[in-house]
Amino acid sequence: MAIRVGNIATDKRQTGEILRDLVVVLRDSISNNYSIGFLATDSDESLREFWISELQRSNNSLFCAWNESELIGTVIITRETRTNGRHRGELRKLMVHSDHQGGGVGSRLEQLACTAAKESGISLLYLDSATDFLVNEKYEAWGWQRVGSIPSYAADPTGKLIATTYFYKEL
Repeated sequence: MAIRVGNIATDKRQTGEILRDLVVVLRDSISNNYSIGFLATDSDESLREFWISELQRSNNSLFCAWNESELIGTVIITRETRTNGRHRGELRKLMVHSDHQGGGVGSRLEQLACTAAKESGISLLYLDSATDFLVNEKYEAWGWQRVGSIPSYAADPTGKLIATTYFYKEL
């Protein structure tokens, strides 16, 4: 299986197909109870609307992983637009479809996002995560510094309030 990672702009399929795959990856994360900003009761149409708005944001860079033409992972870098923070950005929505986890796809997406952020002049990234396996295994292994956690910060897909952990990475 040849996994390719790159900017979403390199996906030459019709927008509808791309949006369908983005919704599938997001729905898979929700179904696996990853706290990714949505509840299990959210409709696929609301997930589609989320992706449409993310694709339209001028301060976003969306990177994806593909298995052939199937989109299987995502990560977003959102650059701060206020003048005192243009050197920083937020790493968001790092997701890999559960059928493709454990093969390094998330690591490749994180590396690509960090490299692209640095090349664009971003010198500091931050993120928040409530997904246990990322908090407990991945981010620190990738060089992120744990700042701390806030209890009961966000709801997981079932609606249960859970802690969110914050990290930063100097590029």
